[in-house]
Amino acid sequence: MKLNNFIFYCLASLSFLFGGCNKDFLNTNPQSLITDDAVFKDLGFAQAFLNETYTGVPSGYERGFYLLDDATDIGFTGYPWAYAHLWNQGSVSPTNIPKFSVPWDGGASTPWANWYNYVRRANTIIGQIDGVPVPASDIDKINLKKTIKGEAYFLRALFYHELVKLYGGVPIIKRPQSFTEKPDALLVPRNTYDECVNLIVSDLDSAALLLPVKFTGKDVGRATKAAALALKGRQLLYAERWNESAQASLAVLNMPDYSLFPNYEQLFWSANNNNSEVIFARQYLSKATNRIHQANQWNSPASRGGWGGTQPTQNLVDQYEMTDGLTYDKSPLYKPLDPYKNRDPRFDATVLHDRSIWIGDTLNLTKGAFQGIMGSSNDATKTGYYLRKFLDPAIITVDNNNGYNNWNNIRLAEVKLNYAEAVNEATGPDATVYSAINDIRMRPSVNMPPLVAGLTKDQMRDKIRHERLIELAFEEHRFFDLRRWKDASGQYLANTILAQPIYGMQIDSARTTYTVFKKQDLVYDPKDRLYPIEQSEINKYGGKLVQNPGW
Repeated sequence: MKLNNFIFYCLASLSFLFGGCNKDFLNTNPQSLITDDAVFKDLGFAQAFLNETYTGVPSGYERGFYLLDDATDIGFTGYPWAYAHLWNQGSVSPTNIPKFSVPWDGGASTPWANWYNYVRRANTIIGQIDGVPVPASDIDKINLKKTIKGEAYFLRALFYHELVKLYGGVPIIKRPQSFTEKPDALLVPRNTYDECVNLIVSDLDSAALLLPVKFTGKDVGRATKAAALALKGRQLLYAERWNESAQASLAVLNMPDYSLFPNYEQLFWSANNNNSEVIFARQYLSKATNRIHQANQWNSPASRGGWGGTQPTQNLVDQYEMTDGLTYDKSPLYKPLDPYKNRDPRFDATVLHDRSIWIGDTLNLTKGAFQGIMGSSNDATKTGYYLRKFLDPAIITVDNNNGYNNWNNIRLAEVKLNYAEAVNEATGPDATVYSAINDIRMRPSVNMPPLVAGLTKDQMRDKIRHERLIELAFEEHRFFDLRRWKDASGQYLANTILAQPIYGMQIDSARTTYTVFKKQDLVYDPKDRLYPIEQSEINKYGGKLVQNPGW
């Protein structure tokens, strides 16, 4: 494989991002073509190759004008061209695939091609890093090689985790394939789901043995032992291997290096990148570095020059408890003409609603208002709400739409939720399950009442699922949770929840009438639980690659 000038620029730039490189690396000539063999004859090149592989770490900010939760019951995208509509309207097919934005490629690619491109890069590192020459007496460089290998194991597991979430069992490729190989050697058939899970777990175990619990200084943002064990816990949770999942998550919870960040809203702001709660994040830098995203502009209200992309639904709003811990329809705190008052504080930290105060403005989202329902702004809300979560007021102005707040792939609150779910499914709601959920509910900026004692396993399951929805809203877990969770009859929840309408809120100009209206009927078929493999990939395999059921 050859790397052109553009990729070389990425390698050089990213080596500064993740720890720098030596002068020989920067002075190497010519800088136009670099083969894999040349890369792995120099430790600086090898680390830069690893650093560029981090551009494959998923980020909802780079999905392309929408968040994945816009293809669920809790979100709607105001952009008519956004890929989320393909799911919502039942228009997905093997030749019409919702794409994922990918850094550096100037557009978007399909998930299969994207993740296997990065799997190949990880395979190259794992296969060649041991052969990079370093002095036998240079302990620091010897240890750096081990760390690089551990990071590559983590990244390969992460990329396969993304593939398996979407497609189920996929072809396992553990070596860098060459274009000179015969087709039969390149076209690997699909492995089973369990085989893929076992590979992911094995890679994460290998990573955990080679990586530190936490990086500091210039190396913050790299994969760690904590990240490997947390991802292991998530993958095993998805595979319903409850006891193993609980043990992996517990190992992270027992690490003193991580703690819940006190302020729920602000943990997503750029000033708090890589805070005490963040275990692994897609890194962004300041505007000057050009390692930025535009999600803040895409999603903010029109009053601040935003485009109002992701819009929460009434379906989500109704799920937020009142501050007494009761649902809105059972709480004496609920006022029909002031419906957003006295809600779980995570509501105001996640959703911009009528009369929200946003960067000094009091939002008017009544019917016909500039940015309200049926407003004159081209980017007016279609559901009566805008997204607040992730929007960083320090960098949202009409003239500055570039965001550099990180995308938090794994944070401690998710690990607590993963642990609680795994233990509850394995043995029922013991004291550690209560503690994990109550820790989240009683975060200083949230301070919701603890769960009532004496819940049954089924009741606790409902509480955990509710807490997961509220705590992780728009962090792109809902899309997959609904495809793995089952109801009492054993049916996947997506079969019902994603086949029901989504709703919005319409408010008259005098604010005397609040009317819930149906925004859209969602279209969902059971086959939608898994992505279809792209038809172009099926064609390449000449019948050796089996399509997912129903597609």
